[in-house]
Amino acid sequence: MESSSRIPPSHSHVPQFESLEASFGEIKEEQKKLGQQLEKLSLDMKTGFDDIKQLFAAHDARFNLLDKDVRLLKHQVNNSIHRASEVIQATVDDLKSSAQDVVNATELSLDVDRKLRPLVMKWTYWFSTTWTNWLRKFEVDHPPPP
Repeated sequence: MESSSRIPPSHSHVPQFESLEASFGEIKEEQKKLGQQLEKLSLDMKTGFDDIKQLFAAHDARFNLLDKDVRLLKHQVNNSIHRASEVIQATVDDLKSSAQDVVNATELSLDVDRKLRPLVMKWTYWFSTTWTNWLRKFEVDHPPPP
């Protein structure tokens, strides 16, 4: 007698197993493709880093030259400023000297010729106010003419 409690053997495992084998095969193929892509990406990154190193080396040489040029230019600008300061100081000194020369000439003329005194006094007033204002404009300290 056959027992009804027994389950007859079924073939339902076979298609499921074939499906799993196919899935594993697809996964292996996908892993293989991903591995190849990863290797390619790694190689591209290495090549990119090598290119960047070459660029840095080339630019480093150029930037060092540029740095030297900038330092040289800065030195030249500082020299130009120093020379300009000397020229400005010499001009200020000449202006002071000229003012003193005018004062001395006016005093000498007044002492020599008393007839010029009224004319010179008008001129001296005009000159002293104009000259003093001009000296103030350029911030030159000098005593006003007499």
